[in-house]
Amino acid sequence: MIEQVFGPEETDISTELAPLYRELENVLREARPGRKSQEEVSYRFERLRLGLGISLLQLLTDLGGDEESLQVRELLQEALQAPSVKAIDQAIQKKGYVFEDLFTDLYVNTDAELVLALFEETLNASSKEETDELIDRALSLAEDLEFHPGDAEDGPEE
Repeated sequence: MIEQVFGPEETDISTELAPLYRELENVLREARPGRKSQEEVSYRFERLRLGLGISLLQLLTDLGGDEESLQVRELLQEALQAPSVKAIDQAIQKKGYVFEDLFTDLYVNTDAELVLALFEETLNASSKEETDELIDRALSLAEDLEFHPGDAEDGPEE
């Protein structure tokens, strides 16, 4: 999905997002009963959700998204740097108003509405299985949009 959204060339963000799914699978496989293990699983799951959210907001931006989608994507990228779930939550809460701006300033665009609906579901995802389904749907949507990553000013191809 990362290549579909960000293009085939490696960028800082695509390189950062690429291992998130594998990292979650590794900690799930190695998890043992206990608080520290569960904290690591929760942290890796939150990072995966952030990565999916960043990818969806990149799609939204490429569809001609406005400043609000860019601000939310940048906030998620900032939160991705946090060292714990608590720090992720703090980073998001500090600028939580940008989410409200994104949802209230939604313009009428069917493709953008589909991306934003998937983004909203990502925010509410509570399991790896649910996230797997969202990733599949996001990849399918990205493939259906048929545009070149980074072509924000051109929008979808006709």
